[in-house]
Amino acid sequence: MEASITFKAVGKAIGNKTLLADLSFGVEKGSTFVLIGENGSGKSLILKLLVGLIEKDTGSIYIHGQDINTRSLETRSLCGYMPQIVNLDEDLNVFDNIAIYGQLHGLSDAEANKNTLHWIELLGFAQFLNHPINNLPYGILRKILFVRALVHDPPVLLLDEPTTGMDPHSRSAVWNILDKLHHSKTIIFATQNLTEAERYSD
Repeated sequence: MEASITFKAVGKAIGNKTLLADLSFGVEKGSTFVLIGENGSGKSLILKLLVGLIEKDTGSIYIHGQDINTRSLETRSLCGYMPQIVNLDEDLNVFDNIAIYGQLHGLSDAEANKNTLHWIELLGFAQFLNHPINNLPYGILRKILFVRALVHDPPVLLLDEPTTGMDPHSRSAVWNILDKLHHSKTIIFATQNLTEAERYSD
């Protein structure tokens, strides 16, 4: 199988603390890969390195064979990223927070709007479509972040604790979607939930 993501001898230190040391691994295209560990173990860091939010100190990282350093715009467009923290734009409503992200990744207005509506309806929060971000329940904010990662139909999904803060019905809906996308996308998710790790990863 062809590799979708490759880490080669990647190192990262912050201050005097080494967070990653000589990390090498590969993730096959169309597979679901889990990063599991306690807080501070480097799960989120690996995802942030992939989307260019943090720079590595040593080594090389490739997404679909492209070096993230020399082809950063191309590799970022290949990824849909759901962070652990809520980083939505409080000046925009729910719909615009998602649709604009799709446009930034090359979708036409019509495509971005269509995809946004599709995922919002599928995840059951269409009633919040025109709501401002302020004062929405945390579980809804997490679903918005999840849809924002999906909206431009990227071949790689990077999900940091994707179901944290969601109710059981919403968690089930998220995993049902990921199950259906399982063979058409490469999915990396970080979690502390052993049950989810065993159930949904390859």
